[in-house]
Amino acid sequence: MSQSQDHAKGTFLVIDDEPDILDAIARLFRREYHVLTAQTVARARELIDEHNVEVVMTDQRMPEMSGIEFLSELRTTHPHIVRVLFTGYSNINDVIDAINEGHVYRYISKPWKPVELRLFVSQAFEYYRSKRERDELLERLQEANEQLEQQNALLSAANEELKLVDRVKDVFMEVVSHELNTPIAIIFGYTYLLRKEMGEELSSVGKKALAGVDSSAMRLKNISKRIFKMLDEETSSTTLELTWLDIDKFVDSLREQLDPFLQKRNQTLEVSISPETERVLADEDKLTDLCLNLLMNAIKFSYDDQTIELDIGHDDDGEQLVITVRDCGVGIPDEDVSQIFDAFFSTFNSGHHSSGQFQFNKRGIGIGLAVAKRFAEMHGGHIQVDSKEGEGSHFTVCLPARPREDDVAAFSRRSSSSSHQLPH
Repeated sequence: MSQSQDHAKGTFLVIDDEPDILDAIARLFRREYHVLTAQTVARARELIDEHNVEVVMTDQRMPEMSGIEFLSELRTTHPHIVRVLFTGYSNINDVIDAINEGHVYRYISKPWKPVELRLFVSQAFEYYRSKRERDELLERLQEANEQLEQQNALLSAANEELKLVDRVKDVFMEVVSHELNTPIAIIFGYTYLLRKEMGEELSSVGKKALAGVDSSAMRLKNISKRIFKMLDEETSSTTLELTWLDIDKFVDSLREQLDPFLQKRNQTLEVSISPETERVLADEDKLTDLCLNLLMNAIKFSYDDQTIELDIGHDDDGEQLVITVRDCGVGIPDEDVSQIFDAFFSTFNSGHHSSGQFQFNKRGIGIGLAVAKRFAEMHGGHIQVDSKEGEGSHFTVCLPARPREDDVAAFSRRSSSSSHQLPH
């Protein structure tokens, strides 16, 4: 019989130097188990090597060695086998010692009744199965723990690497911003001197060239300013300066700042303000930056002559201020949507990158939406996007109509605890 068949039925090895006892036990259990018999310890060892033995029952009095001695040996060579003993009362103290030392699972005294022996053997097999299941569970648990430890080690290493990369990024951007400011100031100084020295002698071509230099220098200055703003918001526990804003004046201010860009693209900004939204409680500078970043994105990623929509109102309960910016432009690729609010992410397609602010479908350095998201969260709100490539984007900002002080304070604590101390 194969070991797989042994395992399916349960293999029971009986060792005794009296053939009649072996025959009687084999007959008693032949229907329930695969019964193996041996008259010597040497034969028992052979059978154990050949079969998947689960329970061994041996007589204490054996010619080569005692039953306890053999079971002690078996504990070392095959610890998974359940070891039981049958013996007389004459050496009961030795049996008790063997049980206490763990060499023997249980014992049964001679003579026994068939019913008692059946129960005794059944309990031994049940113990084997429960022990085997426990060992398998412990093994799987150990494997799972080892895998978890490996994953934790990898995660810890990845976190450390991310911290380092994030720190290097911040330091790099800070250094770049500082280094940009000096040549920008020099450029403005030289263009000023050229205009002053040459005066009327400056040709129209020269004036145009200087205007172009000024425009490019101003773009660099604005990029540097935005980088500093992002770094400052990430490394300090900024608080809000909440004031009541007249919504009409607020929108007029937005229009004034957006008009040059709208005119360049021949686009239209349609504004809809719900009647009940006359004033809002917010930080004026941050709310302005939030809206400008969303609207500038809409301008850049909409086609010429298109209309951009700005809706401002409250939800049905009046608990939320809802600001919506819609465009029918190019939309956002699916692979970019989940990361567009991450700082310094613009797109996976590097061919769309541009440092300009007017070019159609050209990305900048990826700060605007990150700033918008952060300012929304500082007010205790959130921002979300619904976009389909080729059809346009729909940004929705939800802010508490009356930001609570504890929400603002909670954000400040999170900001402080997650900030990075930049090295000097």
